[in-house]
Amino acid sequence: MLDDALTYGGGAFSLIAVGVWLWLARRAFPNFESFVKGFDDELRLGASPEERARTARWHQVRQAAVALTAVGALCLSIGLAIPD
Repeated sequence: MLDDALTYGGGAFSLIAVGVWLWLARRAFPNFESFVKGFDDELRLGASPEERARTARWHQVRQAAVALTAVGALCLSIGLAIPD
């Protein structure tokens, strides 16, 4: 019972993590204007507080994707290691 819960729970976390990674990958390709703007101010020295807050939120989303991946892998490995 415990191994099934960890195995299927890990699978669910892994699928959610894949969805978040795909969403992040889709958002990673900017339009041409924002691509050029990013090269104009690489260090974000002229960034407004709103832009800095948006960058911080994206960092949190990336951290959440990494955490979901780690939890999914851990649950799957534990669930598959427990003998039936």
